[in-house]
Amino acid sequence: MSSPPDETSGPSVDSKKKEERILARRDRIIKRNKNAKSEGSSVNQAKDEGAEDKDTMKSRKQINVSNQRIEKLRYDGSELVTNVGVAAMAREDARKIDEDRSNKERREKLEAECKASMERFEEITKRWDSAHVLKVPQALQDMMTNQRELINSMIAEKEKIIQTFQLELKSKDDQYVKDLKKQAEDIDLIIERMNTQIKNLQKAYREELTKIDQSFESERVELLEKHHQEWESLMQQRSNKEIEYLKETEDRVEDFASQLQHLRVQDAEEYNMVKIKLETDVQVLEQQLQAMRATYQLNSEKLDYNFQVLKKRDEENTITKSQQKRKITRLQDTLNNLKSKFAKQENHFREENQTLADVYKRITDQFKELQKKSKHFQATDTKKFIDVWVMNEEEAVDLAKKVLDEDRIIFTQQLGLSWDLPETAKVLNGEGRPLLAGEPPKQNASTSSMRSAKAAADDIIRAASEAGSQNLDYSKSTLAGEHAHTHSPVLIKSVLELLCAEADFLVEKKLIHLLVPLEQDERLLMKLDSIFKAIGVETEEDIHRLTEYFITRGEADPDHPSLIHPNQVLKAIRLFVSESVSPNRVITHKPAAEFSEGAVERDSGNDANYWQRLAQILPQTHETKWDALLNGLQKYHTVLLQRSKLIEETDKLQNQNSELRMLLQQYIGSRVNQDLQIPPTHTIPSEMLRDYAIDS
Repeated sequence: MSSPPDETSGPSVDSKKKEERILARRDRIIKRNKNAKSEGSSVNQAKDEGAEDKDTMKSRKQINVSNQRIEKLRYDGSELVTNVGVAAMAREDARKIDEDRSNKERREKLEAECKASMERFEEITKRWDSAHVLKVPQALQDMMTNQRELINSMIAEKEKIIQTFQLELKSKDDQYVKDLKKQAEDIDLIIERMNTQIKNLQKAYREELTKIDQSFESERVELLEKHHQEWESLMQQRSNKEIEYLKETEDRVEDFASQLQHLRVQDAEEYNMVKIKLETDVQVLEQQLQAMRATYQLNSEKLDYNFQVLKKRDEENTITKSQQKRKITRLQDTLNNLKSKFAKQENHFREENQTLADVYKRITDQFKELQKKSKHFQATDTKKFIDVWVMNEEEAVDLAKKVLDEDRIIFTQQLGLSWDLPETAKVLNGEGRPLLAGEPPKQNASTSSMRSAKAAADDIIRAASEAGSQNLDYSKSTLAGEHAHTHSPVLIKSVLELLCAEADFLVEKKLIHLLVPLEQDERLLMKLDSIFKAIGVETEEDIHRLTEYFITRGEADPDHPSLIHPNQVLKAIRLFVSESVSPNRVITHKPAAEFSEGAVERDSGNDANYWQRLAQILPQTHETKWDALLNGLQKYHTVLLQRSKLIEETDKLQNQNSELRMLLQQYIGSRVNQDLQIPPTHTIPSEMLRDYAIDS
């Protein structure tokens, strides 16, 4: 909330100077007191403001004088302490300058010496090359003596430079010891000056605090009576405002009830409109279904026509085939010639193919290794993203639930209103939540996974029993699967009975004895469960594939298949099992590891909307009510704080009044008054004595 213009024209509370901040706070307090007193009478306001300005000027003047004195002492002490540090920094700067100059001279000296040494070394090396030319031992001896002298002189110069650096190093160590001693002396001096400054500041603080306490004590005595009168007027205003607030609350409750009723009527109308629209869409879809059926009939007629055309083409192809046979004989000779050429080129291409195969194998191995690493890092990043998502989502949902609980408490306990779960809270139940990587999509109630083989067999046996001896079609509502099957329940039941009769060796003998008391259908179902587990039948799709191995279709009537001979059952089972476990069989369930690494990238388009809905869990109307309640409670809290302060001050005045009464009683009842010519009781008015006697 921005401050008024008159507050920013003077001293600011954001100033870097402490005095300006103190003055700004005091000016703000004075202006607030003036605004609070403006509701009273103009005469009392003028008197109160005059007295307050006079008292405030007295205390402000004393505080300003004290602050100036304290700041001066602090500045002088800080200057005295920092002088030591400034001197030490100046010495350190001078030392660094000398050190840089000496380092530069030392570096130049080393470079010059290195250059001279390299020249001498090259000269010595050249003389060694000329030694091979000398044949006289005397000349060779002289040359060796000269070389030794040159080498000794070069070594002497090196040792001289080393000795010089050692002397400089020793002088640096001595200077370092002196600097440490000087630093210790400076630290002792700083500590001594700081202790002196602390003592001076403590003494000044005590003196100034005593003066400020005296000025505030005089102001306090004069303000007590004035605040008591203000308290009475404020209590009367508070009672009037509470009555007005209750009336406003009742009006708001009635208004909200009418709005709720209007919303209910509006929602009912929208529901009816949506219902009519959906019914219209259903009728349109039915019309489209009829059109598709007509299209199917037309396509079947077109296929019949195409079949006749193909028969005509087959006759033409027979004539063309005889012509091509004659052409083949001509081309056979050409083929023999090409075979000889092919044999020569085949050897060449085989060698080239072997080379390319080696290169391909090496590149393939590298690609597989790179792909493995890529999948590993992709799975790791996806796992980290999911962990961070779940952690933040749990924290956000917990905070949203806490906000809703607080909103319910405010509505029911503070405002006295009925509270309903807002529409925005649907996001907590997962509405609009984006799917994470590897997370299966949500399925509708109409979609279900593939049923187990036992459940499908139970439905088939039940449907066949209801159909009796008739060959009824197997409805999609009874057997739901991924593909449509044309086998009737009676035919499938006959296949299952034949399987139980010829493959009962796959059922344990103990289980056969236990199934004797059961009914025929239940006994058949239990045997089928054991046989299915033995041959690998797990789903309804496997049952229909197994049925294809147990039926034969005649050429005369292919639409009415018949069962195979019982002697061929074992052969059909072996064929089914061999093809079921073949490597060409498609695996419908994806492993967990492959799912996590090869998962398709998730759509992150709804992430921002989802998190925004979590952040805006509270409706705007509820936030408005929260703000209004907060403003009211803050005002009420301010009044209570003022009331608490006034009660404490009243208690203190009552205690002082009782102490003064006790002192007055001791003063009046003292025996010394009898020896005085004019006792104190004669100077005190009779009315005060009578009031004092009544009070005592």
